Amino acid sequence: MPTQIVVSLVPTAATAVPPPHTGPAVYAAFLKAIRAVDPELSTMLHDSPRYKPFTLSPVLDEQGRTPSTPGQPARIVVGLLIDAYAAPVLAALHHAAGHQIAQTRYRTVDVAVHAVSYAELATGADPTATTWAYDLLTPVGFATGRGDGARRQRPWPDAERVFTNLTRRWDAFAGEVALPSSAEPAVVDHLEVVDAQLRMATHLVEPGQRNPEHRFRRGTVGSVTFQLAEASGVPGDARRAVDALAGFASYAGFGDRTAMGMGHIRRRHNPPPY
Repeated sequence: MPTQIVVSLVPTAATAVPPPHTGPAVYAAFLKAIRAVDPELSTMLHDSPRYKPFTLSPVLDEQGRTPSTPGQPARIVVGLLIDAYAAPVLAALHHAAGHQIAQTRYRTVDVAVHAVSYAELATGADPTATTWAYDLLTPVGFATGRGDGARRQRPWPDAERVFTNLTRRWDAFAGEVALPSSAEPAVVDHLEVVDAQLRMATHLVEPGQRNPEHRFRRGTVGSVTFQLAEASGVPGDARRAVDALAGFASYAGFGDRTAMGMGHIRRRHNPPPY
């Protein structure tokens, strides 16, 4: 059951301003909170393979920006992609009175939850939808894998790459709620970017790396709109599947390193007509 948990925070020091890059610090604070209640689950989350079953935002304000005012309220957003983890993670976050994130101590003031089952995402998807728009609040990027030549970063929300990645994670975590076989051809052969306002940004992912160049990943922030080209040629079950993936993105994020705060997005429900 994809679950989104919003943890509202207030710094305990009125003069506190978080650093610009808090992704790894939020990751550490999250696992520490889980470890205090369920050490085994904390280890499982840390050691999970390529597709991690959770996503995290950095410390952000209500507009999805890095807080810049001393003592400013903030929030972190947790996305969970496996049903069994929702209850223990929620219990751990309720149990934690606060979190140490980088040099700032925060007090928890609220924990809000929104969840939807994979079946609800699939059956509630709109087979007439053809356009999906998003704000990219933290850098979205990908990287080449082993066997793909030199290790390279791909800091763009390419439509095929974004939705193929969402498909792989849906397949990994949705259990028996499978996407139709027509979904992949729809993504590969029909999905395109029709509007974007993007800029490059860096995101701290490995602060312990000796080489400064390896501490950061490149990505893009801004906005992007995807559309099915020649949508009339896409079967209804495939359009429904792509719309289900578009909803799933609100929990899963876009791209790589989503557990370290990359790829945190916000869906726009009224995209411009194209």
